[in-house]
Amino acid sequence: MFPYACVLILGLGLWAASFAAHASNFEIAPVVLELGMNRSAGVIRIVNKDDHAITLQVRGYEWTQLGNDDQLNSTEALLISPPMFNIQPGAAQVIRVVSRQPQVSSSELAYRLLIDEIPDSDQTTVKFKFRISMPVFLQPEKKQAPKIDWRVESGNKQAIVVQNLGGQRTKLLNISLGLPDGRRVAPKAAANPYALAGAKRRYEFETDIALKAGLPVKIYAIADTGPVEVETTVMP
Repeated sequence: MFPYACVLILGLGLWAASFAAHASNFEIAPVVLELGMNRSAGVIRIVNKDDHAITLQVRGYEWTQLGNDDQLNSTEALLISPPMFNIQPGAAQVIRVVSRQPQVSSSELAYRLLIDEIPDSDQTTVKFKFRISMPVFLQPEKKQAPKIDWRVESGNKQAIVVQNLGGQRTKLLNISLGLPDGRRVAPKAAANPYALAGAKRRYEFETDIALKAGLPVKIYAIADTGPVEVETTVMP
């Protein structure tokens, strides 16, 4: 059984004489799709759990990370069928995703599927569009584990810097910085928890303590492989 996400997008309580606010409620499985040399195709199943029909559009994008921003660029590397469809209440739709890559690089490639609701033309109903962003990973024939380099930088924008030098993404949660006096500082929330293969990410934080170069600190996080505790010193 695939893990699934149950998505509920609520209306804002806008009610008027001939207007109604609709919610969209559906299940999607799996929540992450992994393809590779030995598995060039995969399927996604979406179930409409609501009492009204929905129309969805699915598009594929190349996913990279630059600085601390996620970059999505149109790509033909993924074949999606069907790219647009209507699901009646209680019904399900299976989407087939096929990799068009003739060969896989030595590092994992990352994509995202954007699943968008397409509003109907019924002007008597107020509908709220929603978007689901789903990761798709294309793995090389020989997997390479993530290799994380951790740094803490001082300056005007103090930050924990994570650089993934390995060939596979990692997922990092609950990142915090341990100070010499025992306090912990949590950085600003990141857009998503992934550090892609070859990517560098900055987790900036604000504290009343000016971190000076050479100060001994600890970095804490929860990774795919378990708890992380790294002793390091603040860099200039």
